[in-house]
Amino acid sequence: MISDRIIISSDESMIDYMGKYNMKKAGISLKKQLLIIFLFIAFIPMTVTALLLYHFQTQNALNAEIESQIQVLKLVTSNIYQKLTYFNNLTASIYYNDDIMSCLEKGQATLLSSPDKKRIQPAIDSLMRTDDMILSVSLTTMAGDTLYWNDGYSNAIHINSLDPDFLQKIYAHNGSGVLSNPITHTSKRKYPASNTSIYYGRLLRSLTHNFRPIGIYDSSQIFAVAADSDIASFEDILIFSNFSSDSTFFLTTQNNTLIWGYQEENLNYHIGDIISTDVLGTPPYSYSVVTINGEKYYRFNSQIDTLEYNCYSFLPFSNIESKTQFIKTLLLLICGVDFLCLCLIFFMLTKQFITPIRRLSVIMQEQDYLNYFPSPVYPVHNEIGNLYDSFQSMSQRTLTLVEQLKEYSKKEAKQQLALLHAQLNPHFLYNTLDSISWMSQNGNADKVPYIINALSDILRYSIIKENDFVTINDELSWLKNYMYIQKIRFQDSFTIHYHIEPDMQSYKIPRFILQPFIENSLLHGFSEIHQGGIIILSIFTKDNSIFITIEDNGKGMSDLLIHSVLHGKNDGIGIGNTNTYLKQRFGQSYGIEITSRIMESTKVIIKLPVQK
Repeated sequence: MISDRIIISSDESMIDYMGKYNMKKAGISLKKQLLIIFLFIAFIPMTVTALLLYHFQTQNALNAEIESQIQVLKLVTSNIYQKLTYFNNLTASIYYNDDIMSCLEKGQATLLSSPDKKRIQPAIDSLMRTDDMILSVSLTTMAGDTLYWNDGYSNAIHINSLDPDFLQKIYAHNGSGVLSNPITHTSKRKYPASNTSIYYGRLLRSLTHNFRPIGIYDSSQIFAVAADSDIASFEDILIFSNFSSDSTFFLTTQNNTLIWGYQEENLNYHIGDIISTDVLGTPPYSYSVVTINGEKYYRFNSQIDTLEYNCYSFLPFSNIESKTQFIKTLLLLICGVDFLCLCLIFFMLTKQFITPIRRLSVIMQEQDYLNYFPSPVYPVHNEIGNLYDSFQSMSQRTLTLVEQLKEYSKKEAKQQLALLHAQLNPHFLYNTLDSISWMSQNGNADKVPYIINALSDILRYSIIKENDFVTINDELSWLKNYMYIQKIRFQDSFTIHYHIEPDMQSYKIPRFILQPFIENSLLHGFSEIHQGGIIILSIFTKDNSIFITIEDNGKGMSDLLIHSVLHGKNDGIGIGNTNTYLKQRFGQSYGIEITSRIMESTKVIIKLPVQK
């Protein structure tokens, strides 16, 4: 019977005020607004600029480093080409020595004599002295006679010690120079040479017999010259070319066979390995990024002009990326300094402007600012200081007005309470006297004394001036007399039920607090009900408050009517006046609420503080 009801607040003006207050409170503070402004006009543009600058600078540095690596590789390639050209010219110089050529012509079919070998010794010594990195030189005749010279420390080259594949390569190139794979020696080498050398060989042709190979046309017999060079000479090329110590260098043939490598173990490749195109790629290209053994490398490529060799360098990706670390660190330092400067500026502005304003706002929100208005923490000699002074003056004037308003409110509350005490409608007395007259004339004279006693108690209760508050027991005693008279008047068309929480009889409530709501149910709620009206009065405590509920099964009330009743626009000084009095006396959390369903029920809830 009492479910699904519409609840109307007892004070909409207070709700509107609190809503506006919360909206204002939920707004962005001046400090946050200033911070946002700083972010948009200073920090964010600075950050974006720093990121763009970092991007362009790192890209430029990366491109410069890549271009430098390309130029270094080109320089290394050029130097290797010059080295190989030097070996080619060195071995080709044999053609310009008549003594050597004549001896070789003699050696087509027979071994050379000792005088012949001694005769060409100075020429070979001259070849040895042209470069400290040349360790030995050998000549092999078509007759199989091998002439060799060395530096006295290194192993001499003998035809039988050379790799057969290298010999076949020499023969296949038909007089062009050929570079061998590096060879590691176990014996002591010339200091400071390494224990690894590389050979450069070529097939020599006769200058007097149509450039055919000197000797018998037997493919099993070849006449060749070979020079043994320390591998350190190639490493010196890398050093003198400013080749990065973190890089790996490969020298390969056209079929991707590794013939020499510098730090080739870093990539797990060794001399003679066939390196896949996934690693080396397909020239021409300048550079690219490849992944080898799970690590990224920058790969650079260059070809040796007119020779069937390719040069590669592999530089770890992290090595080039580290070149930009300085730029990153510098930009971070600049951003950090700028951020600290912004924070300092923001702090100064906050201290100069925001702090006094926020302090003033806090003071305005305090309940006792009218009684005590503190001065600023530090003197402010500007518009904000003037605002402090103006507000302080305004607070003093407001304090005076508040005190006057308190006195007026006290007087008004007393007047409202007096009206509440005098709220017995004169019509109630007229109707009661009429009822007595009617009962005496219609044979019900026996009830007249009871009605007169009840009315006497009601009048005696209403003229008491000493106390504005009475016990619940006294208020219920008066109410029962009032309801006894009303039941006779309305011919027992309704019943009232009392549900009072135990031990509450001594609690105090305002006098006549119940009468307006009971009367409203009788006169309005039951206006269309001639029999079966029910009123339920309940009094209980909850959360240190007294709750009084008055519920009836009358015709109900519309939302508009409830609003009018609560605000005193429809019942004179009754319910609306009571609600106003309770809120002024006890606070806005107390007062009256009404819920109702049309043609079903109405429930009034009165909330009071506990008073004993």
